[in-house]
Amino acid sequence: MKNIVACIDGSKLTLATCEASAWVAQKVKAPLILLHVLDKTTRPVISELSGQIGLGSQEELLNELVELDETRSRLALKHGKQLLEDAKVLACAKGVEEISKLQRHGSLQESLIDLESELRVLVIGKSGEDHSTSKTIGSQLESVIRSITAHTLVVSDTFMTPNSYMIAFDGSAISEKLIEKAMNTPLLAGLECHLVMVDESGNKSTAFDQAAMRLREAGLSVNENILSGRVDEALLNYQQEQQLDMIVMGAFGHSRLRQFFVGSNTTEVLVKSAVPLLLIR
Repeated sequence: MKNIVACIDGSKLTLATCEASAWVAQKVKAPLILLHVLDKTTRPVISELSGQIGLGSQEELLNELVELDETRSRLALKHGKQLLEDAKVLACAKGVEEISKLQRHGSLQESLIDLESELRVLVIGKSGEDHSTSKTIGSQLESVIRSITAHTLVVSDTFMTPNSYMIAFDGSAISEKLIEKAMNTPLLAGLECHLVMVDESGNKSTAFDQAAMRLREAGLSVNENILSGRVDEALLNYQQEQQLDMIVMGAFGHSRLRQFFVGSNTTEVLVKSAVPLLLIR
């Protein structure tokens, strides 16, 4: 059975990540892996100039720095283990039964790629421990989103159990596949669906009508709306006006939405959205 993987790093979004991953694990009835990754540390290097131009004391200083760095690494390891234990306690309290803890050394991207064969849904905060505010995205988030082929739930400051979501549709083959995935994933089962399309003409396309019909035939409650304006502003404004709990997107495509979500505007939607963003593969 494939797993839900939650990235735990001690940032201010760790609590929301734990809560979101517990919700996902229960919705899809899959085991939860709590993952903490310790990045590789750059060790001080003794200069080749040492002892040649009056820098003989540098070796002693660098040895002290190495010892300090090793102490820091041990503390980071201990801190990570405690984070994982606290996260497990929280997930247990939320009703998750199958939980495992995993601590890895290296980069987050490499660790997730190693786990990809057993990964069903990745849950990750939009900003990491190296960011003091969630008004920016973590330095590794974009590379993770591009490299992981599993569904990815990106969470913000707080997490509330979703009752509704918005699907951004653009009529492409990729968004058609998104509709199929949305119909079949237990993650969205029982939630109110808002199907939206950004189109300046204001007219519904045949593809849009067919997508809405397929969702209804699958038993989903669907609200249809055509939006206008910039893609990012139109989607986020609609989400806020309707007070929707989650935004659902296809991760890749060849349309304006692709350019928006996996291009230079990726930062905009992640920074501005206060609700989770579910990227469906």
